[in-house]
Order: sequence, then C-alpha cells, then structure tokens
Amino acid sequence: MSMLQLQSSRRHLAFSPRITTFSSPNGLRLLRARTARAPTLASRKAPTRPLPLQFLAPRRQWRWRCSSSDAVQEPPFVEASAAGGGGEKKSFWAAVSLIIGTAVGPGMLGLPSATIRSGPVPSTVAILLSWAYVVSSIVLVAELSFAAMESGGVEEVSFTGLASSTLGAIFGGVVAVVYAALSFSLIVACVAGIGSLVSQLFPTVNPVLANALFPCFAGVLIAFFPFKAVDGANRVLCGLMLVSITALVVTGVSVGRSSMLKSLGYACWSPSAILPAIPVTVLTLGFHVITPFICKIVGNSVYDARRAILIGGAVPLAMVLSWNAAILGLAGTAGGAAFDDPIKLLLSVNPAALPAVRGFAFSALATSLIGYAVSFPKQLADTLELFAKRFSRKQGSLQLSDAGGSHGRNGAVLTWIVLIIPIFIVSFFSAAFAKALDFAGVYANCFLFGILPPVMAWIYRSQKRKRSPDLCEDILPGGNAALLILFIVASVLAFWH
Repeated sequence: MSMLQLQSSRRHLAFSPRITTFSSPNGLRLLRARTARAPTLASRKAPTRPLPLQFLAPRRQWRWRCSSSDAVQEPPFVEASAAGGGGEKKSFWAAVSLIIGTAVGPGMLGLPSATIRSGPVPSTVAILLSWAYVVSSIVLVAELSFAAMESGGVEEVSFTGLASSTLGAIFGGVVAVVYAALSFSLIVACVAGIGSLVSQLFPTVNPVLANALFPCFAGVLIAFFPFKAVDGANRVLCGLMLVSITALVVTGVSVGRSSMLKSLGYACWSPSAILPAIPVTVLTLGFHVITPFICKIVGNSVYDARRAILIGGAVPLAMVLSWNAAILGLAGTAGGAAFDDPIKLLLSVNPAALPAVRGFAFSALATSLIGYAVSFPKQLADTLELFAKRFSRKQGSLQLSDAGGSHGRNGAVLTWIVLIIPIFIVSFFSAAFAKALDFAGVYANCFLFGILPPVMAWIYRSQKRKRSPDLCEDILPGGNAALLILFIVASVLAFWH
C-alpha cells in the first residue's frame, strides 16, 4: 500500500460519521489508540486534522474549572431516559407537577385574612413581588445544586451538602440540624392535617389509624415502586387540587360578583397593612425543600431546572391570585376589619362548597407530603454522614455522596423513618400541627431559604470567577446587585418575624 493511499485512508477514517460522534477528550484518545494499531509505521508521519469536538457541543454547556487544576471538566452525558441512582428517570413534567403540588399548601386558603386590610390591588402587588422573591431564591438553590452535583459527580445533593461546600463543615453542621428540623416539622404538619381531615370524614376511625393511612400509602409508593408510580399519584392529586380550587373560585365569583368591582376601589398602601401578607405568601408559594430533588429529575441542564421552576411556580401563583381576588370580592368593603376566616365566609354563603374545601386541603397536604418524603431521605442521609465524619475526627473536606436515594434498602428505611415517627408525634401531641407550622414559617422565610441562598451563591460565584473568568454566566440575572436585594428582603422579613 502506497503512502498516498495510507494518507487518504486515514483522512477518511478521521471524518467518518461513526468516529465524529466522539465529542469528548475520551473519544479523541480512543481514536488515537485505534489509529496507532495500523499495520505500518509510515502512517504516523501522515498529517492529521483535529476532530471538530466543539461542533457537536450544546449551545449552553454548564462547565467550570476544578480547584485543583486548570483543565476544563465537562459534565458526564446522561440520557434523558436513564434512571438515576434511586430509579428516578429524567422527566421535565414530573418535576413541574412535583413543584405545583409542593408549592401549594393549605395555608393558601387562609391567605385572604392577611390581605383584607390592604385590599385587592395592593395585595396583588405584594403577592407578585413575593413570588418574584421566592422564585429568585429557588433559582439560586438550583444553580448551587447543579454545580455541586457535577463537581462531585453525584446524581443528587442536599441542602446540607450545599451549605457545607460553600460555608464550611462547621457552619454546614448547624445548617444541617436546622434544615432537618424544618423538613421534619413540615412532614409533621402534613401528617397532622391529613389525619384531621380523615377524622372529620370518618369520626369512628381510630386517630392513630387516621393519621397513618396516607403516610403509609405514600411510604409504600416511594420505597417499593418506581418513581413513575409516585409521579402518577402526584399528578392525580394535582388534578384534584386544581379542580377543587377552580370550584372554590367559581363559587366565590358567582356569589360575590356584584361586590367585586366595588372592592377594587378600596386600597390601603400602608406598610402595616401590606407587610403581614408577605410572610404568609412566601411560605405558601415556596418549595425550596424539594429543589435539590427537582434538579435530579428535571433534566441534564440547570436551564431545564430554571424553566421548570418558572412554569411550575406560575401555576400556584395563578391559584393564589384568583383565590385572593374571589374572597376579597366576596367579603366586600364593608366589614373588612372583622373578616378573619375565608373558609367560614365562603361556607356561609354556599355550604355546598365544603367538599371542594376538603378536596383542596387534602390534595394540597398530600402532594406536599409526597414532595417532602422523596427529598428528605437524602437530606437526612447527608446530615448523618456529616456528623459521623465529625465525631470520627477524620480529616478532609466533606465529600458529596450519592447515598440516601429514595429507592434501595437504605433509602426505603429512611423513608419509613421520616414517615412513621411523625405519625406517633401527631397521634399523641394534639398541638403538633400549629407548632410545626410556626417553626417552619420562622426558619424557612428568615434563615434557610431567605438569607443563605444569596450568601452561598455569592461565595460560589466569587470562587468560580477566580478560577474561570470566561465561564461566568449566571442562571439568575442581575449579578451581585440581585443577590444584595434578596439578602436585604430576607433580613427585613427576619426582623418582621
């Protein structure tokens, strides 16, 4: 074989469709290894052309430089249909439905009692600003979650891992304790609320059994069935929630449509009238707890997570705005100061709305419980791992692990632990629901999901810009100014609490 034929054969091999599918350094090394096996040494002297590696790269790729070297690392490619470590498949709409179900809580039904003093227009502005604040903070958590997942080579992270990697192991331990207590209190509140609804429907059922029915169902579904089954049950409950809130809004509008236009004329822009609605709205629309799990199942890019957060968060926003407008219109301008219970007001004008009220409350609590139950085992596993390393006095920084998934033996045990213990707490402590919600409202709004996300994002972005100034695209626009605004708002809410 002549030299010219060898060169032509090598050039044809380098640009064949089968070989050009390698768009990573590993593919280039494999190509070189294959061409090195040529039967003659003359081919080594033939000129070669570099493969067009960047041509097949995605338009926006989430990359950063390692702290120990200057080489750019590319995240490993994951098929959209590939199952995760716990059996969860990548599904954008499953993430959206989980966001919708977790973001909407039964506290939404009582929101108009906090907005009645300001009126429909000021309260609408306050709700929109609160939603923008909540979504911005959640987007920051998603940005940090994807960074930690790909830098640590794991499929799921927890808030403990994020805090430990950015703020240090000592402060991460404090965050882990508070966050675990917060997640546990939210689960206790959901179990207590569902048990109360079951007891109202079936007064003869034993209270322990009433509290255990749905948590046990959720535990079996999460621990022993694939995530597709969990997603299906969650979507059914989301459908029930949307139907129920639509029925309630239609009832309120049909009864109070004559006074809705009159209520628009009443507006009080005093801070003392507007501010009480902001903490309630933030707690109602927030879903920070499940954000790391959302990043696990939403897709392969942080931009998929941002899109899911915006779409999934817009549905609860529309529900809150319509419910608030309908109830304030039903209340009217007269007697607004004495208005304190939207549900009693609605039932007083139409008692037939009681099934819709119960349906919404049950579906909102059930979807929230599912969201917390699929995300909390990972948080609990990372918390236990963090303290195990601290007590064992091992040197080195905290390593993100891939344990604690919602499936598998360890994941099933943790899932049952986080569901069975609240059943006994709720069954023997009647005030658990109110105390759990009070604890969750204070810490969720003021510390964990208000102050920490902008602080951690500022630390992470500062480190990223020092390592790789050319790869500084932020998922939340506005730069440090946006982080400062979020930090100030969180501080104001903290002082208000």
